[in-house]
Amino acid sequence: MTLFLFLFIFGVLGISFASWNVPVPSLVRTPGTYFMVHTQEKVIALTFDDGPDPNYTEMVLDALKEKDVKATFFVLGENVEHNPELLLEIYKAGHEIGNHGYSHSYSSSQAVRELVKTDQIIFNSLHQHTYFYRPPGGFVSKGVLQGVKAKGYLFTLWSIDSKDWRNPGVNRIVENVVGSSFPGAIILLHDGGEKREQTAEALKVIVDRLRKDGYRFVTLTELQRFEGKNSQIPTYKSEVSQDKGTGF
Repeated sequence: MTLFLFLFIFGVLGISFASWNVPVPSLVRTPGTYFMVHTQEKVIALTFDDGPDPNYTEMVLDALKEKDVKATFFVLGENVEHNPELLLEIYKAGHEIGNHGYSHSYSSSQAVRELVKTDQIIFNSLHQHTYFYRPPGGFVSKGVLQGVKAKGYLFTLWSIDSKDWRNPGVNRIVENVVGSSFPGAIILLHDGGEKREQTAEALKVIVDRLRKDGYRFVTLTELQRFEGKNSQIPTYKSEVSQDKGTGF
């Protein structure tokens, strides 16, 4: 309760946590991060964290294949080491690969080191470097932001939390996503970390419902191209360097 009151007060006062060198939940929209684009085009990006998981990643891949949707997977280096064939399967299916660190550590002091380690592990398998980085838990600190930027990565969060990490039931996951969706949004889902049968089942319904509403699904790289397109909102400019090229 104290944490939520603290966050509320800071939000009302308009104080940015980016100026504090402490980790904070990403529900605070931090300048210099990528969590959405401003557009009136009905495009939206699905992202999955914490894989590859030998029990659940294939369930998610099967659902995406059935619905002909491409997504972005933020993988953990430790899981890639244990399941290199699943990383290759994700990549060959045409999905985008993002970096989620090595061990899902919440330590700010380890973040950049784990990012670099995981990038090398992915490169060893795919001969492609990663570009998008999402910190475990979405925690942000000024030091990590600067370190990620210095390495040429785009610090990536989300604008819609499915809360599938709670395993609240398929219908709740669907409503958390569909009820909050808007053009240019980035959706947080998971293919690892815990039991993910609910996520795989909800995914099909989410795709059907959003398509019925006129949405198209894109990867994070594709979503960037819509920034400011037909938008009446002032364009959000990320400060993060983009000198690493594509998003794999």
